[in-house]
Amino acid sequence: MKQTRFPIWQWGPITLRAPSSGAIGAALLAVILLGAALLLSLMLGHQGLAPVSLAKALFAEASDYENWLLWQSRLPRALCALGAGMALGLSGAVFQSLSRNPLGSPDILGVNAGASAGAVLWLLWLPELPLLPGALLGTGVVLLLFFAGLGRQWQFSRNLVLMGIAINAFAIALVQFVLTLVQREQAQQMLGYLSGSLAHRTWGDVLLITSVLLLALPALLLLSRRLSLLSLGQELAQALGNPVRQSQTLALLFASLLALGAVLCAGPVAFVALVAPHLARFGNRQLALLRSALIGALLLLGADTLTLLLPGNQRLPVGVLTALIGGAYLALLLSREIRGQPQLAKGLKGERS
Repeated sequence: MKQTRFPIWQWGPITLRAPSSGAIGAALLAVILLGAALLLSLMLGHQGLAPVSLAKALFAEASDYENWLLWQSRLPRALCALGAGMALGLSGAVFQSLSRNPLGSPDILGVNAGASAGAVLWLLWLPELPLLPGALLGTGVVLLLFFAGLGRQWQFSRNLVLMGIAINAFAIALVQFVLTLVQREQAQQMLGYLSGSLAHRTWGDVLLITSVLLLALPALLLLSRRLSLLSLGQELAQALGNPVRQSQTLALLFASLLALGAVLCAGPVAFVALVAPHLARFGNRQLALLRSALIGALLLLGADTLTLLLPGNQRLPVGVLTALIGGAYLALLLSREIRGQPQLAKGLKGERS
């Protein structure tokens, strides 16, 4: 272990730096807020669960309906919101680091749109089968286009943004074209998925997003130091001993896997991946990846809980609400930047890691 202000542990090529007490405190605060939001999401809704009923249902001692409401409806939905939000927040932080662009996120750079287009085409041709193969193929095509567009000079940051915007536009146009071909009932089914929704989630969806997180989260945390070096530029990162191409390729693959898992679990939810990394960079910027994941989970779970409280029998898809909130937040950030008042937009100036 090296003797520095913050302890550093090094095992071969792996280097881990102990976070400061402030960073740990911020992460613990996010965990506490997540726990509170989870309890609220289980109790609130059109058919609420009182704290006593919730406690009984946790031990399967409530009525059959209350047990079903908790274990087959509320809890899978809440856990999917947590998992998909974590995946989006973490994926957004990695994409912003790779692109060196504060607007870089999987929903803007075409990954979400590619997965959605693949899922919609799969739903068109094989509606009886799960969406996973179609979304996986769509994501694979996006990644192939990314790497094909890098060129010999490997201008990763610039080409990632340009290719992503083009792919996003093409995928959205493809989805809109497919919607004009199908019958009204099938179009409504596709639109429900494309709006981003956590309705009718099952324990199978929870298992899917949990598996994705268990695979990608540890890998990206181990890559976090390399991502910090990449934010300095490819040439400087290479000079400091960072294997640039390997680091960028691995980070892109794992970030795309996280975006794919979120799209399969909740649909193409907008703006969570964009906003969460900005909020994570306020104040102490250590543990930025982990904090971005926790904030993403808090944003999506909070937005889904709000949809449960809205009046009326028709539930607003969570993706619509996140788009409204995220779009307003993005407009605020950009307006502050344009007017030369960046104090409320520190995230745009922060370290992209």
